Amino acid sequence: MISTPFKLPVVWILSRWTYLILATFIVFSCEKHVYHGLIREDASPGTEVDLDMRLRVGQQGDDVCSYTVLSSMQNFPFKVIPDHSSGTARIVLGKRFNLNYERRKQYNFEIEAHGCHDDVESALESVHIDVIDVDDSALESKQRSYYAEVIEGKSYEKLIHLDVTGGEVDVFGEVCAYRILTPGVPFEVDADGFIRNTEPLDHSKKHRYSLALTTANCGSHDSERIVVDVEVKASCRPRWIGIPDRVEFSPLEGRKEIAANAELELCPGSCNVKKVVATATLMTGHIGKGCDRNTYSLHSQRKLCGALVGTVDLLPSPSTSGWTKKLPTDDGQESDQIFAFDGRSTSVEIPRGRVNPYLGDQFTISTWMKHESEMRKEEVNRDGRSGKGQSGSKGHILCHSDGEGLNRLHYALYVHSCRLVLLLRQEPNASAGTGALGPGEWRWKLPEVCDKKWHHYAVVVNVPTVDLYVDGKKFLKSSSNPEFVNESPLHVSKHVHSTKLVVGACWLGGKGRMGHYFHGYLAGLSILKNRTETDDIIQCLNDCQEKLEVTGMNNMENGVTVSVNNDMTSIAVFGLTVESVEKLLRSVMYINSRTFPTPGHRPFALETHVICSDGKSLPVDSVKTLIMVLEPEKPIIMLSAAKVIETEEHGLIRGEKIFYNLTISAFTRTEANEHIYLDAKDPGSSETIASDDRYLLDLCLIRVNPQLNLDVEHIRYPENLLRQLRMEADISEDGVVIAGVDKLVSYVRVLQGVHYVSLRPEDVNSRAFVLTCTELNGRFVSNELKVTMKVNHIHHEQTRAPDSAGAQKIHLMQAEVPHQVKSLKVDRMNFDTQTVTGVVVMCVVCAGFVFVLVVLGIARIRNARRHIHNVSVEEKQEMEWDNSALTITVNPMDQEVR
Repeated sequence: MISTPFKLPVVWILSRWTYLILATFIVFSCEKHVYHGLIREDASPGTEVDLDMRLRVGQQGDDVCSYTVLSSMQNFPFKVIPDHSSGTARIVLGKRFNLNYERRKQYNFEIEAHGCHDDVESALESVHIDVIDVDDSALESKQRSYYAEVIEGKSYEKLIHLDVTGGEVDVFGEVCAYRILTPGVPFEVDADGFIRNTEPLDHSKKHRYSLALTTANCGSHDSERIVVDVEVKASCRPRWIGIPDRVEFSPLEGRKEIAANAELELCPGSCNVKKVVATATLMTGHIGKGCDRNTYSLHSQRKLCGALVGTVDLLPSPSTSGWTKKLPTDDGQESDQIFAFDGRSTSVEIPRGRVNPYLGDQFTISTWMKHESEMRKEEVNRDGRSGKGQSGSKGHILCHSDGEGLNRLHYALYVHSCRLVLLLRQEPNASAGTGALGPGEWRWKLPEVCDKKWHHYAVVVNVPTVDLYVDGKKFLKSSSNPEFVNESPLHVSKHVHSTKLVVGACWLGGKGRMGHYFHGYLAGLSILKNRTETDDIIQCLNDCQEKLEVTGMNNMENGVTVSVNNDMTSIAVFGLTVESVEKLLRSVMYINSRTFPTPGHRPFALETHVICSDGKSLPVDSVKTLIMVLEPEKPIIMLSAAKVIETEEHGLIRGEKIFYNLTISAFTRTEANEHIYLDAKDPGSSETIASDDRYLLDLCLIRVNPQLNLDVEHIRYPENLLRQLRMEADISEDGVVIAGVDKLVSYVRVLQGVHYVSLRPEDVNSRAFVLTCTELNGRFVSNELKVTMKVNHIHHEQTRAPDSAGAQKIHLMQAEVPHQVKSLKVDRMNFDTQTVTGVVVMCVVCAGFVFVLVVLGIARIRNARRHIHNVSVEEKQEMEWDNSALTITVNPMDQEVR
């Protein structure tokens, strides 16, 4: 065959016209018409022959039903199919026939048509079909498989070149197409046979790609399958390996390793290490008030920290106070008591009996605060919280102001334009009469005020010195921060007769309404009067219960240093070698000391910098993992005691114990099931479920129904024991609240010492008491223990029946008892417990005095015996006078009647 640069369509068209010209020449040179057709040698069965004109045998209009092909070949490959609608016919390649150009290039035959209505046969028509040669030798690749290595993140335009050649030298011996048979791979092949990647490859997603390809020549023959393997190599960059993406922490573990298998992988020869700095950070800002802290009440937290007594909680739990019940609460994480203030109408006035609002010259104000964004200016002006021209609104956390007449502020703690401000005016006194100015306002500019996060603020005042602590750390003063403003002392005004102490706003006495509302959240707002809080206590109240700890510091190598922040949530390790830093980071632990930690995730991040000897810094990919704190198993707090108590009437005057045999136990359901299993395994065992010291209580409530009449009855508790345990008790008509975090055994001792006292026992038939206890500020609540006290009344009757005269006498005596005697009995019953105790002490003293006199009298008598000779008479007199065992009972009623 002759080589030509033209492609298949051009060659085929030229060849076709050549045959058509030859056919025309034959038609005009011969009388007989010859049909000419073309077909490719690779045509499939059923392929129609391309004729130069429509095949019509016989006269037009004749009804042809069939055709007969006249050929000398035994296995003729073509057949004629008539088209009755048009009167023409088609020639197609028959079934199970394949053409071969090398064996036969042409087919010549004749066609005879047969009519449908008679047996008339038409004239014969000649047909000449040429087979078009197609290169049937497939393209051949010089190699069946290819291999290449690539570096992740790079693009390659000429990754691999496919070297493919054809078998025959003709127009079909060239490559017309490359096909990738493997779907979904980031590769393609261009027209020149070069493989390239369509996107950067990632070693972490896939290490190896295996591609199957074929090539097709212009005759549409595919080559044999070619396999291409591409290995993706990780780019050589420093990184940490062996650190898991997730670490689970169980509350029973206490501590957990984070990176026990950590390794720092550097590129060989990329850096001569001079210094390695690795910083591990624990992020807890989304948990509670900045981290996992104890959610006990303020009093309990101060007790755990060993703080001074006398702190007044201005925002106690609504369950134990009346003035906070109307405040919106956001219980936060796991019963952490938080109060919400909307900046428009939410505020609360502190009852005057709760605290004396005048603070003096030495005090501490502490609070947790999350300040929200300030109100819009139009809202500020409408509600009177800011004036024209001011850049922001005031939001009062605490305000002590005039009750009426004037709008004067005595002291206040408020936020204003990202500043925390303390206003402290001198109260009217003798020294203030001069009107001398003095420090009256301190303004701290703090980013924490406006970051919408929880922070703890403690203002420690020892006039004229004022210190601020933010998140347990003392604020470092500068020349411009805080700003100081002098104020003149307050003067006595006849228009002001009272003051108000308000949380969340400020009372404007002259206008008779609230103003300057606070927008945000408050918790643990307290005042400590006549003393200041120490640095250690402030730090303790801010301590997080979760932190990071390095346990391998005792085995540090030379040249390694460790730096830890105050909260122990960030640890920086400095080392001279990679191995020394790796060793120390493997000992980093996550610690959560809470018995019942707040469940959820804590992000952990590791940032690393490698300094080379040439001064260059080698970047290292940061590592992020999640520490998942699992849900702790909730404890079951069980109270048990005698549910019915019977007592005598006279016992209520001195008081009867309500929970004399109380027991308190705490355990989890798992511990209970294990106990049941052990009992089943050993029926003779009498062990009970052990309640260890990890279970505490912070409040017990004794409710009385119906309410107590405090004039004649009350509940007495062991005051000395409460003082020793630093617990508090609050008595009301509804019952008693005993608060303060402590062990179960301590609460058992206190509650077993609680008595019910009634000065009118004859009016009491029964009393019902309901006891409940809580842990973690109400997060866990015990069962309700109901105890009923039944009173057995005494009928005042004589031991022997009197005669009729005696009965009449008694009746007369009862009728004639004067009013003074009856009132005497009532007055005696109204004595309180302290008065009865005093009377008993007086009686003991008098009895002792009488005993001394008797002893002295006996001594004088024995001394006189020495001077008397008639001993028998003396003995007789002593015998006659020895009537000390004689008991004389005098009826006071008879004396009164006579």
